[in-house]
Amino acid sequence: MTTDEGELSLSRTAPGGCPRTTSGDSDPSGGVPPSGGIPPRAPGHQAVAAHTRHATGVQRGPMLPYLPRHPVPDVVRVLAPTGDRLWLVTRYELGRQVLTDTRFSRALAVAESAPAIHPLRPDPVALTSLDPPAHGRLRKLINRAFVPEAMAAQEGPVRRAAQGLLRGRHAIDLVSGYAMPLSASTICQVLGVPEAEQDRFSRLADRAHGITPCSPAESETARRELRAYFAALADHARRDPGDDLLGTLILAREQDGALDEPELLALIELLLNAGYETTIGQIGLAALALLEHPAQWREMVSRPALVPGAVEELLRYAPVVPISFTRVARQDVELGGVRISAGDGVLVSLLHANFDAAEHAAPEVLDVRRDMPRNLTFGHGPHVCLGAQLARLQLRVALEELVRAAPGLRLTVAPDALRWRPAEAVVRGPTTLPVSW
Repeated sequence: MTTDEGELSLSRTAPGGCPRTTSGDSDPSGGVPPSGGIPPRAPGHQAVAAHTRHATGVQRGPMLPYLPRHPVPDVVRVLAPTGDRLWLVTRYELGRQVLTDTRFSRALAVAESAPAIHPLRPDPVALTSLDPPAHGRLRKLINRAFVPEAMAAQEGPVRRAAQGLLRGRHAIDLVSGYAMPLSASTICQVLGVPEAEQDRFSRLADRAHGITPCSPAESETARRELRAYFAALADHARRDPGDDLLGTLILAREQDGALDEPELLALIELLLNAGYETTIGQIGLAALALLEHPAQWREMVSRPALVPGAVEELLRYAPVVPISFTRVARQDVELGGVRISAGDGVLVSLLHANFDAAEHAAPEVLDVRRDMPRNLTFGHGPHVCLGAQLARLQLRVALEELVRAAPGLRLTVAPDALRWRPAEAVVRGPTTLPVSW
C-alpha cells in the first residue's frame, strides 16, 4: 500500500501463504483486498502487494496474482512489518547494481540497530552476513566443491536418484516423495554426510524450516537439535575426515587455522540448510507453474531439448526467494535518481526484477521457449548463491526425468488445497504437491 508519505507498506500474509493487502483505493489482484495487513498511516493510500519474507506465498499461477498491475517506482521507500523504513529496488539493472556495489553492506545489516524486515537477526559470522575481505576468505574455502567439473560429476548420481524415485510409480507427492529426497541425497553427498545420517538430517530440517507442519515450539526445538547435529557432524569429520567438502572445512579449521569454530559451524549450517530447502522449494514452484500451464508442460514433453532453457524461465517466473537480504548503505548513494542516505536499509525485489518489462518481453507470460532469460533468482555479485549451479542441475534433471516418466502429469487436488511454507520463511514453496500420470 502507499502511505501519505509515498511509501509502500510491506504487507503481511494471509493464511496459506497468500499475501494480504490492506483496504484502500485499489487492489492489484482485481478484487476486494482482505483485511489483516499493516494499517495505513492515512486514508487515500493505494494497495500494493510488496514482496518480503512476510508476503512470500504463491497463489494460483505463481507470482502473478500479487504482481502490482499499476506502476511501481524503480526505487521506493517501504514500511516493513518491523516498523522500519527501507528502500525497495524493483528494476533488474538497478538490482544488479545494488547486489554488486560495495557501498551497500551486508555486514552492517546484521547489527541490532540496522533497519530490517524481520525481527530475527542473521548470524553475524554466517557467509551471507560478511563483507570483503572476510567473505572472500570463507567463500574460497568452499568454491572448489561447486566448480563446473564438480557439478558435472554430480549429474549421474542426481539422475539415478531421480529415476529411482519415479520408477514404477503413477502417483507421487512431488515435494515429499521427489524434491525432498532428491535434494537431501545430493547436498549430503556433496558435503560428505554419511548416508546413514541423511534421514535424520531431513527430519530435523523439515521441522526446523516448516516443510513438515509443526507448532512454533516444535520448530524451535528442531532448530536447536539441528545445530547440535551440525556440531556432531563436525566432530565425526574430525575423527574420520574424507575427501569431501566437510573434510576440506575440517582441514581448514584444524590445520590451516583458516576459520574458527563458529565460522565452521555456520558454514556447515548454511550449506546444508540452503542447499536443501531452496532446491525443494524451487522444484515445487517450477512443477506447480507447469501444472498450471499445461500447454507449456506439453511443449516440454514434445520437445525435451527445451528443458535447459525452461529451467531459466521457471527460475525467472517463480523465484524461490522473492527478495534479497537487506543491505545498508555505507555512504550517501544516488540510485535510480533517488538519494539513499548512509545507514539506510536497501532491499532488491528479485521478483520484480525478474518481471521487469525493460528486460523481458511480456514478462507476465510463462514461456518455456524463451531464450535463456536472465534473472536474479540466485542473486548477483559477490553474494550470488554459491549452490546456484547445483540447484540448476537438480531442477533440470528433475524436470527431464519427469518429462520422460510422467508425460501425462496432472495435479490431483485443487490448487487452493495445497499447503505452503510458513509466511515468515525466507524460502517459498508448497509443502504438498500430489500428482499422478
